[in-house]
Amino acid sequence: MPLAVTSGEEKGRETGREKKGGKERSGRRKGRLLLATGACLVACGLLALAGVYAYIHYTNRRASAAQAELFRIWGENPSAPEREPVAVGDGIARLVVPRLGLDAIVVELEGLDDTANLKRGPGHIPGTAYPGQEGNCVISGHRTTYGAPFRHLEELEAGDEIFLETAEARYTYLVFDKRIVLPTDLTVLEQEGEPRVTLTACHPWYSASRRIVVTGRLANTEK
Repeated sequence: MPLAVTSGEEKGRETGREKKGGKERSGRRKGRLLLATGACLVACGLLALAGVYAYIHYTNRRASAAQAELFRIWGENPSAPEREPVAVGDGIARLVVPRLGLDAIVVELEGLDDTANLKRGPGHIPGTAYPGQEGNCVISGHRTTYGAPFRHLEELEAGDEIFLETAEARYTYLVFDKRIVLPTDLTVLEQEGEPRVTLTACHPWYSASRRIVVTGRLANTEK
């Protein structure tokens, strides 16, 4: 039986179809690979977000438990740092900021790097004035973790009230200044001048590149 003879044109068409089919298969493989890679990246992103959420939830629970214990102790034996020494880790005042819906016990820190006690709530920087005293009462706090007591610090405006309560008195401060500074700016700790309170925290959220600083001057003392 004689063999069929294929013309050059027909061979060319067959070769073209083979090349086209190969390209289509290669394109489909690349498409599947890209989809798989994209799905993997999305899954990794979701896992990372879940991890961050779980960590924040965990730290918030720890801070909430610590504050509950501090409030219990405060209810039984409030401090009067204006007239007696306060131990590191003890509550020195009750901080109430109506605009922020904040009500927390401020703890005495050991130093600027006392992260352990700062996890329990807002912390009083040692070496700065106590509530009601001449000078500057500096209080630091978290914005994203451990209860985030100062999360919305930027919302405070001139004239807003900041209350500090001790066993001695209830001090009312009125906000008059708000600014963003570098972490190395130690003017935040300056003690000269009228009685005032300074609330400070990292800025912006999830970053320590700057610090937000809100200051209020003493307007009233109730004993």
